[in-house]
Amino acid sequence: MYFFLNDYNDICIPEILDALKGALDERNPGYSFDTHTENAICLIKNAIQYKNAEIHFVPGGTSANILGATAGLRPEESILSATSGHIEGHEAGSIEATGVKIETIPTIDGKLTVELLENKLSDFGPEFMTVPRTVYISNTSELGTIYTKEEIESIYNFCKLNGLYLFIDGARMAAALVSEKANLKLEDLPRICDSFTLGGTKNGMLLGEAIVIVNDELKRGFINLKKQKGAMLAKGFVTGIMFETVFAMEDGYLKGARHAHKMAEKLAKGLEEKGIELYQEFQSNQIFIERTKTEVEELRKVAAFEVTGKTEAGNDVIRFVTTYRTTEEEVEGLIEII
Repeated sequence: MYFFLNDYNDICIPEILDALKGALDERNPGYSFDTHTENAICLIKNAIQYKNAEIHFVPGGTSANILGATAGLRPEESILSATSGHIEGHEAGSIEATGVKIETIPTIDGKLTVELLENKLSDFGPEFMTVPRTVYISNTSELGTIYTKEEIESIYNFCKLNGLYLFIDGARMAAALVSEKANLKLEDLPRICDSFTLGGTKNGMLLGEAIVIVNDELKRGFINLKKQKGAMLAKGFVTGIMFETVFAMEDGYLKGARHAHKMAEKLAKGLEEKGIELYQEFQSNQIFIERTKTEVEELRKVAAFEVTGKTEAGNDVIRFVTTYRTTEEEVEGLIEII
């Protein structure tokens, strides 16, 4: 079975297991008030070159998005997101459960633009509508596309002019940063948004996401909000150890993503050489193609993947995801059977 279902299908990189084993005899205070977490925070601040950031570790992407996207919002305020945005259709209404509405914007490639935001904002105004306050984007997008530094910067400038916050869901931030389509670096992020996350779950860690808050307005009471939403781990030192380990390694946060990207590129090229058109241009470790229902049923017998939608012709859009563990042999085998 060729496994291309997702990028969180194994335990973690060996270095993290070694670090956790090395801490077996330790006794640490709870709730992230430990030296491992302190070290991890310092390492991330060094990596992003921004000392004034407030950094919190949470178990997973949904809790990170709930906290990051709703921080600082009043009950009448809303979040602007692409219709395909992860918070819109893949988190069981978790944002709405907080009392905040998501206002969606259709996109072609999963990415928001200043023009799309301008057009959407023109729809608001009367007192019987929500008041947009936060713009949500993810990098990579739900369709595997990535934002350039200039694209995010233009959105951020638009947000500042219009009294909006910009939150970047970085569950796959490592995958975005290593793409040749991007010119974005870790140190750029705190200068072009109000808050963002650095994903660990989909980047070789056992679990965990780092929420990085840049805007001082969003820092007030955030730790209390984190506890209220069930995102504060009593054994917070566990996530601390993992992020400490990864960010202490040379190129640690991006090393696995670079390999995943290389394997995705090989897969994309191999498919195109066989005359199979990509549903979305290759930009990251998510590859999308169109297949008939019969083809999907046959392929499921030998490969694990996800059906993400339907085309206008009624065919399935399927997604293959590469990881830090994907081998060239697996990629070649998948190409051969498609």
